[in-house]
Amino acid sequence: MIIRIVGVWLLVAFLGWAQAGASPAAAADRANLEDLQYRLSLGFFDDVARVHLSLQRVGPDRYRARFTGAAQGAWQLLKKFLPESYESEMALEGGRLKPLLYRERFYKKGQRVSKEYRFDYSRQVVEVWRGVDSRELRKDSEVPLQGPVYDPLTLFYNLRLGAVAAAPGQTLKVTLVPTPEPREMVLSVGPQTGQGCKTMIFVRTGDGPEDGPYFVFAGPQKVPLQAWVRVLAFGKLAGELLNPGEIMQEGLEGLAASSQLSSSENLTR
Repeated sequence: MIIRIVGVWLLVAFLGWAQAGASPAAAADRANLEDLQYRLSLGFFDDVARVHLSLQRVGPDRYRARFTGAAQGAWQLLKKFLPESYESEMALEGGRLKPLLYRERFYKKGQRVSKEYRFDYSRQVVEVWRGVDSRELRKDSEVPLQGPVYDPLTLFYNLRLGAVAAAPGQTLKVTLVPTPEPREMVLSVGPQTGQGCKTMIFVRTGDGPEDGPYFVFAGPQKVPLQAWVRVLAFGKLAGELLNPGEIMQEGLEGLAASSQLSSSENLTR
């Protein structure tokens, strides 16, 4: 359950450095744009885990987003409930980020599970590959691409770009990558509060019951400042941003503007 909670409250956001000797152009293409750190508390227990969310430019109009989580101190026992990492390779086209490859690594029943979602736009499908422990990944399933399908990280940054609109008073439904059942996220965007813009979220998986509600409070640049959900037997699982000064000051709109400018320049050549 915790893996879903941690993933969801980042996902609904309003929700390498260049090697030595690299040319200035290569250095610009491999820039770390943002590295956000969150602290999680569970019930009466503070600082049970830390999570990082980073964005890196890896080439012209190509970006890599990465989310990692690690339990603190004695809470290392929660390792099997926390995601090891999420990672998404994305292409910026026409002001929107398109997922190309999405990876998940987590622990399930004592095993380290790796999954890859490979987006094949030429065939209009998403291939799902899966591996356990150190075994080679094998193709598990194939899902048709019927309209936009997002992984959590690509959705997060498209919300911040404004490519996926979510205005106060609006209810938004988004198709997520399957698990393998189809998934849908429903966001109900609320008003501005002293903690930020309040949003309530539910996640639907197949014909099963809804997960949630999850509550996210976002700042002016649509970055989650706080988030929480009720957890049976523990009370409240909450997260807070520790380094708001690391948020990109120019915002993600600059990425979309640079992409459109680049496309215009290519057309005039």
